[in-house]
Amino acid sequence: PPRPWSSAASDVYKRQVLLWAVNFTVIKIAFRQFSPQGFNGLRLLLSALVLIIFLVIKGESLFLRRSDLWAALGLGIIGHTGYQLLFINGLNWTKVSNTSIIMGMTPVFIALLSTFLKHEKIPWAGWLGILISFVGFYLVITQQGESFQLTWESVRGDVMIFSGNFLWAVYTVFSRPFLNRISPLKWTSLTLAFGTVFYLPFAAPAIFRIPWKEITLQGWVSLLYSGLFAIAVCYVIWYTSVKRIGNSKTAIFGNINVVFSVSIAFVFLAERITPLQICGAVIIFVGVYLTRFGYRFFKKK
Repeated sequence: PPRPWSSAASDVYKRQVLLWAVNFTVIKIAFRQFSPQGFNGLRLLLSALVLIIFLVIKGESLFLRRSDLWAALGLGIIGHTGYQLLFINGLNWTKVSNTSIIMGMTPVFIALLSTFLKHEKIPWAGWLGILISFVGFYLVITQQGESFQLTWESVRGDVMIFSGNFLWAVYTVFSRPFLNRISPLKWTSLTLAFGTVFYLPFAAPAIFRIPWKEITLQGWVSLLYSGLFAIAVCYVIWYTSVKRIGNSKTAIFGNINVVFSVSIAFVFLAERITPLQICGAVIIFVGVYLTRFGYRFFKKK
């Protein structure tokens, strides 16, 4: 069972949420100099190498038992190759605010997966919350400007973030059993390494076309921040949290990401969020709360 979490550990995870919130805007700024695939290929390669080197320095083995190896390979492809392809293209085609709001639906996906795997049962209040969350998602993606619009060009980024969010939930839920015998650092390092290997064929052409001499200090700092902190550091913190307090509580905690992400994007990217999108965000959070905790309202006193 999940263990109690100390206030110190909680503070560490809050910092991780802030690092991820800043990362959305950092990536958008980096896109001014890098292509999405070129940037993402480099940051994944950087973070994977750093984590593997750190793992070796700590003296942990790089080997896994055969059954764990195949699981790490499969989940690495799902949680890093597949997720990153959807995430980076989605963020390129949508706004930071939309990205952060949609990713706030992670607890809903985790609840659905947990039910499918018979880890838990969703009460009727939870199903109501799931429905409400999807209504909020619809409001977020259909009003990019001053009027409703629902074309592939207007929603493709949001749909990709939504799909990538589901893959991340799959990666999270199915990884947790392995954390009982494998350290979060080792699991993150190896799954990220596997995912990066399968991601590089998609990114290699863009990496070779990078105009290296034209990349400014701002571009390199963005790459280092996103690779070292948003992936290498944050992914280890994420799985440490999953191991200690479980999938659902970790995902719920991440919802404060939205407030930081939207605020930072407003300041540095001049992104504005419409009243209807704010309404959609609130509806999503209400739905998420009902999905995870709605049963409390119906307990017999």
